[in-house]
Amino acid sequence: MSATVSAAALLLLALLGAVAGCSSAPQPTPEISPPVAAMPLDERITLPPTMGLAFHHKLPGNRVEHQILYTVQQSIRAQLHADYGSGPADPLLPVYWSGSALATIRSHVTGWVSKHEQPVGVLVVATTTYTPPDTSGTATVSYCANWRNVLRGNATTHVVGSAVQKPGTPGTFTTLTLTRGPNDRWQVSGIKEAEHSPKCPASK
Repeated sequence: MSATVSAAALLLLALLGAVAGCSSAPQPTPEISPPVAAMPLDERITLPPTMGLAFHHKLPGNRVEHQILYTVQQSIRAQLHADYGSGPADPLLPVYWSGSALATIRSHVTGWVSKHEQPVGVLVVATTTYTPPDTSGTATVSYCANWRNVLRGNATTHVVGSAVQKPGTPGTFTTLTLTRGPNDRWQVSGIKEAEHSPKCPASK
């Protein structure tokens, strides 16, 4: 790593640390551990120190709920990993996303990469609701995604810009549908997003 890039990374870390030092700033939450059956195939996702996920949810009530919430966590982390620089071809994306949902997420990632931007901060996912698989084997998870504490970092100049979500605006109400894919693993197969949804609290 060059001295210029190292200095830029330290600058971003210092900024993130300063934001995290505020009492109201969110902190990344502990990760859900992979289900035993998924361990041999588990894809480890390492996010940069300047980006984190705060995933708030109820404790899983059974093995299937554990598997599904773990998949949701990993799908979001895979998206952030791709946003940060790997791009829409990131091989982690199709591990957790499929079908129309995969196409949607790749489009989101392209939006970051095409502008030479990287997310910096902590994405907060809360108000999580889990609906067990129905007779067709489709489960649903909905949540509010709050990007208020995520800033737009320039991947070329390493200058940090504005927040993704403006202060005082509601988050994005997101509904994921999940089905079993290859190797009997759960994947997000559908996604619906409503920005500035009244179902989500306004950011501070």
